Amino acid sequence: DKAEVIALATRATRLIRQQCEQQPETRWQYEYSPETFCFTEPEFALEICEAVADVWQPCAERPMIVNLPATVEVNTPNVYADQIEYFCRHFSRRGEVCISVHPHNDRGTGVASAELAVMAGADRVEGCLFGNGERTGNVCLVTLAMNLYSQGIDPELRFEQMNRVVEVVENCNQIPVHPRHPWAGSLAYTAFSGSHQDAIKKGFDARQPGDPWQMPY
Repeated sequence: DKAEVIALATRATRLIRQQCEQQPETRWQYEYSPETFCFTEPEFALEICEAVADVWQPCAERPMIVNLPATVEVNTPNVYADQIEYFCRHFSRRGEVCISVHPHNDRGTGVASAELAVMAGADRVEGCLFGNGERTGNVCLVTLAMNLYSQGIDPELRFEQMNRVVEVVENCNQIPVHPRHPWAGSLAYTAFSGSHQDAIKKGFDARQPGDPWQMPY
């Protein structure tokens, strides 16, 4: 029953707001995440988020994140992006909230989903280093951030010491980073086929010193 679902969400939001107002010394930010966003009708996802925002009344003193997850990745990235674009175009408080996305990698396209979702209007991406997370993992923030750097966009994440990042993540998670993981794997910049090896060798031979490197390959 859709009305009952909306009532449950708004009742919980009202309770949380009351609890926050009892502790004004803390700056609270509310995140609402309709967990089955990618499965539900776009109109209903919009309706329930509107109802929750009406209770929270987002403003500078009471910020709010609306997080729109691909809880289980069931669509191609362009469909997920269409859902995000629809929401951003029709949400009445678009200028007052942060629209966040939370892609998973069940179809192996978590990074593409995140990139297209941001192009569709999202402000924020939730993910994990090296794609850790439930099942096949959340979107990999390393790959996503480095892809942005490659396009001249600063994601405000620092990976100058990538080997150290790999070391810390492997130590904390006790899960090795795959040697062919984009940007960070131990084999990410290694080629074994003859023509590629030849081109890489010639590229290093022709490399011009300086920062950044001037590499033909």
